[in-house]
Amino acid sequence: MQKIEKISDKVRQYLWDNIGNMTEPGMPRFNERTRTWSVPVLCDTERGIFAIGEICLDEQLNFLRLPSKSELEKTAQKILEAVPMLIYATPEELREKGFVPVTL
Repeated sequence: MQKIEKISDKVRQYLWDNIGNMTEPGMPRFNERTRTWSVPVLCDTERGIFAIGEICLDEQLNFLRLPSKSELEKTAQKILEAVPMLIYATPEELREKGFVPVTL
């Protein structure tokens, strides 16, 4: 098994066991200067897939930094609040609900 696959599998197992099944590891990247691996934590939401954190490992694949579940949840919530939502309605219906209509 290649090193990147090992890293992805290790991070995936950690995420599923400790964070939740809506998370997945992104593509691991190696930093030559620090000699560490960085793996983005991706979250699958109803509005898309977003990077919500990062897990770091050393060259022997020991975890160096693990964001907490609450830290990842807060980041995901902030991202979702900032992501626009597409709503199909008439301008009048939107105004009645307190939305400012935008035409695309």
